[in-house]
Amino acid sequence: MSELFDNPTTEVANHSGRSQPTVSKFFKEVVIRQKSWLSCYESCLVLVEKQEAKLKKLYEKSNKLINKNESTITKEQ
Repeated sequence: MSELFDNPTTEVANHSGRSQPTVSKFFKEVVIRQKSWLSCYESCLVLVEKQEAKLKKLYEKSNKLINKNESTITKEQ
């Protein structure tokens, strides 16, 4: 999570509806209620999935632009 988000605790707290202290405990692997743990875990999965999809689109767009620029250079030569 820390590789994908500047502040994962805030992201998970906002998405899950849990408090930041609860989410901090989740990340520190401190025992919390099962319901809280499940909602934090589910939120992490959803947020990672969304972020990965966003990154995939950016990589695809970048590859298209790079390929377009390379074909333009080849045509000019």
